Amino acid sequence: MAKLTMLHALVAAAATVSALSNTDMRRPDGVDSLLASSAMSTERHVVFGHVGVTSSSSSGRGWSFESAGNSWHVWNYKTIFDRIDLPQWPVSMQQARIVLSSGMCRDDTVLPPFVPPREIEHCGSHILATAASDIQQGAPMAAARAQMRMWMAWLMGWDQTDSIDTGNPLGPSAFIGLGNTSIYHFSPFAAKSINQGYGGSQLDLVSLALGPSHHLRDLTMPKVTTQNAAGLDNYRVEIKLQRTDHGFVKITTQMISRLPTASQISIEPTDNADSRISWIGPTSDAPSFTLGTNQSKPEPLSLPSDFFTQPNVPSMGGQITSKAIEFASFHPTLSISTHLPTLPLSAQSSACQHLIVVMLPRTYFVDPYQLFQLQANQASFHHYGQTELEKPAEAVSSWGSLLVLSSCADLNFSLPIHARYRLLPVQGPLVGYNGEPSESTHVDVALPPPIAVVACPAKHSADRLGLDVRPAVFDELGLDPINVLQTTPDTDLLVRMPVPDDTHATLIQISTIGLLFAGTMFIIQTTYAKKSFY
Repeated sequence: MAKLTMLHALVAAAATVSALSNTDMRRPDGVDSLLASSAMSTERHVVFGHVGVTSSSSSGRGWSFESAGNSWHVWNYKTIFDRIDLPQWPVSMQQARIVLSSGMCRDDTVLPPFVPPREIEHCGSHILATAASDIQQGAPMAAARAQMRMWMAWLMGWDQTDSIDTGNPLGPSAFIGLGNTSIYHFSPFAAKSINQGYGGSQLDLVSLALGPSHHLRDLTMPKVTTQNAAGLDNYRVEIKLQRTDHGFVKITTQMISRLPTASQISIEPTDNADSRISWIGPTSDAPSFTLGTNQSKPEPLSLPSDFFTQPNVPSMGGQITSKAIEFASFHPTLSISTHLPTLPLSAQSSACQHLIVVMLPRTYFVDPYQLFQLQANQASFHHYGQTELEKPAEAVSSWGSLLVLSSCADLNFSLPIHARYRLLPVQGPLVGYNGEPSESTHVDVALPPPIAVVACPAKHSADRLGLDVRPAVFDELGLDPINVLQTTPDTDLLVRMPVPDDTHATLIQISTIGLLFAGTMFIIQTTYAKKSFY
């Protein structure tokens, strides 16, 4: 029986449980009656797909069933803390989110209707925080963002002082501004690591993404066991910390995982929590039902009429193609074209926009002054992140930058980007100009594919089953994606960055020091000669 640890290392996404108190995550006393219920914590398990006979355990403390494959498990856990348990929580911060997403790195998964298409969220660790809505723009918002950067760096277990010069790139300045009120940090997962991690059986996103200095590692985890050693295959994990109107902090954890094929899977409810499990059949004509911890007979589960026909953020057939032109130069160009599908009348509104989100690592940047040419294509843009023309990539404190383009029609444009110069030793696959593995004049970099959506102003609705997924970045921009464009197979974003040749590094260093010394001596000699002349 392999025990699944849901957050057994919520190790690099939140560092606040040393501050979450030493009393085993105690819950606040005297909580307002509006917040109080039969339990201070709630958890909801949802099993979707082909499952066999279900039953409650003999003790009445859990459920058992079998999975026939291509089944999913969603765990949604909510609890409340007094802000005295989070003493450093900034007054100006409304919420923080940690999203660990593997979808874009995977290509072998048939998704259930409540999971958005894989093209909507970059594969990696998304760390975000948003200021309270009553913070004014200008100096007050700048101060709020500075506080959030410090707190989030502490939460993540990073150095709270910017120490890029000492070789530690993670600190408060690793976050970029996003939208009008948020900050954002992104760290990509390597597709190779994802593929090796789950190998068709199991991927523990928490262990992959979060490090041992994380303070949320002690958060409650789902009690799921299987008869084989495969365990759950994590697809997406989200942890949200949100300030309530009553002065508390609500922590919500959502884990979406694939279930292994197993003759018996057991789920045990969390201690001191109001627990319930629901089973949803793979089609609209399959039975769905729900069961509480104290119930011996399941109840029929009523699903929304469009649960199967209207998935969460559908893909209606639009496409986006992106290619790197002059990919082996210091100044490559991204050629991006989109084709929008025919949208429903509800989306044909001036409030809805066609958006393209372009993400660049810190090794590349866009020149904001060159972006104005995009307005000739009836597109507007917002650039988030540093430009820093003079600094090498290794000296840039933030993770990269984000470019959000918006338009009302199809787009077909060229986006010039620029490579930063690199310091030795260069990390990555070194090759020659034509990809020769025996040379070391270039390094290959795979840029993240742009995300293209049709998005409308956000409308938050009740999420009865805990299946609502809020994609990273869009929620912070105040937008609801209602359609995702598919990335075409001929998309090619490999860029080959010129770098210093390591084989000549010692000669270059000695020559540089020699030239500096010779230049200094020449200046001294010239100055001395002029003084002697007068």
